Amino acid sequence: MKGSIDWKDPAARLSTYFTVGEMTQGDPRRIPTDPVVMGRILRFAQELDLVRAAWGSGLGVTSWYRPPVVNLAVGGVPNSQHVLGWAADVYPVNGKISEFQTWIDLRWSGGLGYGARKGFVHLDARDGYPCFGNKKRGIRWFY
Repeated sequence: MKGSIDWKDPAARLSTYFTVGEMTQGDPRRIPTDPVVMGRILRFAQELDLVRAAWGSGLGVTSWYRPPVVNLAVGGVPNSQHVLGWAADVYPVNGKISEFQTWIDLRWSGGLGYGARKGFVHLDARDGYPCFGNKKRGIRWFY
């Protein structure tokens, strides 16, 4: 699928539910150029599709892929999973973010940042796959 995606087209689909525009947040600096990062983004989009389908309603994205220059500009930590293409900060389009955070906490085995009070929940795949529906519990922290 990597080769068939126009990474400069915001409407291009990364997966069933997510687009390039959501991943880049309209910032051309966030368009990946590394094929490894592109592959990670596509794989992570599949995990987010599983979350979206099980939640039963849309997920908004506040931040996804951040190359080092963008990560630095937004105050991200140097070892951020966003830089690798393995992380996204999301929120439920319908429903309370605190309820979504509690719900995903029971179902996500990757890294999970409790950011509901700031308007997002951080999900990452630092611990490998599958992240959604895995009984293993990954690292957790508060923002």
